[in-house]
Parts: sequence; structure tokens; C-alpha cells
Amino acid sequence: MIQDIGEHRIDIVYNEKAALRESDCIIAFQGRNVYMRKRKKGMPSSFLTCEDILPVEYRKEAMERYVKDAVYLLSLDGKKLFLLPAKYLASAYLAEKRDIDMFREKDEEGRAVNFAMITAWHLYCWYEKTKFCGACGIRLRHGKKERAMVCPICGNVIYPRMDPAIIVGIYEEDRILLTKRSPSSGYFSLVSGYSEPGETLEETVRREVMEETGLSISHLVYYKSQPWAASQSVLAGFFARLDGDAHIHIDKSELSDARWVRREDLEGCYSTSGVSLTAEMIAYFHKHPEHFPAYLNENIDNYKIDY
Repeated sequence: MIQDIGEHRIDIVYNEKAALRESDCIIAFQGRNVYMRKRKKGMPSSFLTCEDILPVEYRKEAMERYVKDAVYLLSLDGKKLFLLPAKYLASAYLAEKRDIDMFREKDEEGRAVNFAMITAWHLYCWYEKTKFCGACGIRLRHGKKERAMVCPICGNVIYPRMDPAIIVGIYEEDRILLTKRSPSSGYFSLVSGYSEPGETLEETVRREVMEETGLSISHLVYYKSQPWAASQSVLAGFFARLDGDAHIHIDKSELSDARWVRREDLEGCYSTSGVSLTAEMIAYFHKHPEHFPAYLNENIDNYKIDY
């Protein structure tokens, strides 16, 4: 998945002492576009540094402006990454504007940078939408000891948004339920949805399955989790066995398509880029029939999927 970056290390913990230096990495966004270093053919994605965009003349003055406007985001393999306003990178010779969906590309060598980029976009979106206090309307300030926006008047503290959501692979013998939100979607996905206040993740799974498909499930098993910056959420993946009638009662306000697909017909139904939890779960069902026996002992309490 996108967060599986091998020996690379991303540190997202806020560093209140981080100050922008000329050698530090920088990033800027404009809507769903990101400014990165121009790529040479065959080379993985990489970030720009301040040195890449500093003018020859007025270098000191420009750097002072960058330092004032920079926001520390994270570090990748010990290299700090700061957010700058897009105006500083838009005209830079070495900068290239790309769609943030670049993180979905099958790029093993550049996956760590792609993951850092989309995590940075997650934070950028939160900063852009968290400028004024929702309690008293005063402009917020950056927290001094943690990543938070703080109201200097009423003390309201706002932390980065990260919505809990679930994904569930519902199976019956050798087939799995695949869905599509939009008819234009290139690949199928699984039943998914956000948790409501007061719900456990397990309750969210059962509610979403019933609402979107009208199906009942049993033998709910946790698989993996994934931060998914594209929707500012953290996803919890489950598998569940169909319990009862297999007829799908599709909620057309949520889904455009929902169908049972046999294991032998799954080729081409899901992305092989290795980025998303959804695709990995479908691939897991596809390639590991031994972990999805057709008939389970109804008294099993601790059935687990080995991955």
C-alpha cells in the first residue's frame, strides 16, 4: 500500500523548533495540483529545496520571506519538508505542476516521496480550511507545542482532521461483492463508509453493508488499516462472510453498481499499483483462497486471516 515504504522513514510528529534552511525540502499546492521538482525521464519523483528556487539577486531577502511563510509538515529520512505558498514555486524554473493523483502511480522507487507528498496535501487541506475559530470567529494561531490551530481568545484547540472509515470485503464461498460509486470508475471497489458518533468500527461495517446492499454478514475479521489522505481519513479494512440471502438490494444514492464476482473472474477488476487498501484486499481474496474456506465452523470465535 502507499504507506509501505520499506526502509524509508516518515516522521509526521510536529517539531516546534523546525526552522526553514536553504537545504530543506519545500512543497506547494494549488487546489489538487502539487509543485514538485521537474522529472527527468526514468527518474522517480523528488522535492524541490529552497536552494532550487532562491534568486541569485536578493537571495537573503527572499530566504527571509520563505522562512516567515513556511510551515513545517514532516520529515522523510531525516530531511525536513516545509509548506510554502504556491506563488513562490509557480514560476520556479525547476518546478513542475502535477496532479496529486500522482501518488496512485505504480512507482516502487518513488513511493516514499509520493506518500510524503500526499500526506503533505492532507495537512495542506486542513490548514487551508482551519483559519478561523468556529466558536468565536477569531483568526487562529499555530500551536507552539503540538500540531494544532489555537484560538488566542477563547482557547479553542483544533487538531488535524482524520475521519474514521471502514472498508469491508463480503464473500460467499468463491465469490466476493464488488461495488462502484460512479459508473465512470475504472476499477471496482468494496463496500465502504464513515463511522457515526457513538459507533464502533464493527457496528459501522454492519450498518454500511445493510444500508448499501441490504445484506447480512457474520464472521467479521479485521485485516489492516491505512491512512488515506485523498479523503482525509484513516481506513480500517475487514472481511466478512455473507450470512443469509445473497440478493443485493442496492442503494442507488450510494452505489452505481454492486455485483458478486467469482475468484476466477477477478483479473482486471482491481488496480495492481499496490497503492490502496481496497485493491490489496481484493487481490488478497483473489490470491489466497486457502484463507477463505467455503464452510466455517459456526462456533469459531477467533477466526483470523493471516497476511
